[in-house]
Amino acid sequence: MNLFDFIGSAVCHQMAERSFIWGDLQSPVCARCTGIEAGLLFGTVFFLLAGRQKGNRPFSFGSSLLAGLSFLPIAVDGVGSYLGFWASNNLLRVVTGAMAGYGLPGLFLLAANFQPGQRNDSPIYARLWEQAGLLALTLVYGLLVWLGWLPYGTVAVITALGVICFYGGFVFLLLRLLAGKREWPFLRLSALGGLCLVCLMGGLVG
Repeated sequence: MNLFDFIGSAVCHQMAERSFIWGDLQSPVCARCTGIEAGLLFGTVFFLLAGRQKGNRPFSFGSSLLAGLSFLPIAVDGVGSYLGFWASNNLLRVVTGAMAGYGLPGLFLLAANFQPGQRNDSPIYARLWEQAGLLALTLVYGLLVWLGWLPYGTVAVITALGVICFYGGFVFLLLRLLAGKREWPFLRLSALGGLCLVCLMGGLVG
């Protein structure tokens, strides 16, 4: 088990038959998680670059609709294949994973920053095209992985960073709830906490 496999084990079953393969190398997570973790990373990077860490405004109707429709395919494919109605494949898995994963950072932000009874006017997505662009980027990435056009190293690094963002999102949410109106170095603490949780979960699984 290399470092990337260890990090991937913190979130995924890592079944070979559901994963992408490069010769003797297997992706650190399954195809579905490959899409999810990429979406988590791309969404997190977007919010950091756009300065939306304090975003708290509830989604518009269009954003809510797009978010709901994005999560629907992973639920349908997961439940349908589990019940034996059809056999899923890595293309379906990575596409449905990408559609769900890109939206998770925005949900983390809303859950962490929204203040009931207060003015919540800091946008998470300023415009619908930002959300749609993130979705498109993650879908394109998933298709490139499925086509075999991206090397193992690129996919492994993106996946590992996405796993850290996943756990870091939970740490960010917890810290925001604990801090109240106090200002803490949330980003640094979230990154450190996410890394620690990855090590903990990977160690427990291993």
